[in-house]
Amino acid sequence: MRLISTEKQKDSFAKFLYDIAKIIFAIVVIGPFAKPESFNIFALVTGSLIAVVLFIIAQLIEKKELK
Repeated sequence: MRLISTEKQKDSFAKFLYDIAKIIFAIVVIGPFAKPESFNIFALVTGSLIAVVLFIIAQLIEKKELK
């Protein structure tokens, strides 16, 4: 049983991952500017890595051919 069975599902899932990556990155990068005393380097690095991983997964999903 395939999780993604149509081209539209593939595109929607890739868009969802892009949106989640953008939201995580925005929260991690813009958040400390709104409240500088809450700056945490671990959260910045972890959030940035998660955003990059989601972006890469979305790129791979978009490039994958459905059979």
